Amino acid sequence: MGQVEKITVKVPIELKKKMMQMNVNSSEFIRQCVQKKIDQEKRKVASLTLDQIRKQTKPTSTDEIVSWIIGDRER
Repeated sequence: MGQVEKITVKVPIELKKKMMQMNVNSSEFIRQCVQKKIDQEKRKVASLTLDQIRKQTKPTSTDEIVSWIIGDRER
């Protein structure tokens, strides 16, 4: 796992009791949730970046794409 940093999370007592009853490894669960959120945010940023790139480029017709493929095959 490499270097680690300690964080503290406060949860209601009832939630903690339920986690213990269900044998939930809270540290691992929280790590997974944080990683999932980071992955979601990365995808969101990538999507916004792609949207910006799409706005800056001109549309390409199917005929143009086909001509590129044919040209590439001939080489």
